[in-house]
Amino acid sequence: MEKNKNLHIAVFPWLAFGHMIPYLELSKLIAQKGHTVSFISTPRNIDRLPKLPSNLSQFLKFVKLPLPHVEKLPENAEATIDVPYEQVKYLKLAQDRLEEPMAKFLEDSAPDFIFFDFTSYWIPSLASKFNIPTAYFSIL
Repeated sequence: MEKNKNLHIAVFPWLAFGHMIPYLELSKLIAQKGHTVSFISTPRNIDRLPKLPSNLSQFLKFVKLPLPHVEKLPENAEATIDVPYEQVKYLKLAQDRLEEPMAKFLEDSAPDFIFFDFTSYWIPSLASKFNIPTAYFSIL
């Protein structure tokens, strides 16, 4: 890989603000180095994130993937803050249904790399179909 090549990095955190905010901070650090970052989440979650500093907006792009409907998941629930603990499992099922839209994003956008969270076990096998390296980024 070229030493000074600008990269396109995708990030896909779990649908909890305790995960999305650290992923956003990581994204901002990467963007400060001049790399393009695609921050992938649901529309409502992206709309609730803190605003970006204007100097990063050209490097950090938000990709809104609508959360598929899952029975027993309340309408407009897109993050753990939106549901009681007992319903988080339905949020996880809905996130699993983002595999197909994620495949389309990866095919169309061809990022150089993707960071993924603990719930998205399917990202490495999906990304390998497009020869995209992955890294598990854990929030502890």
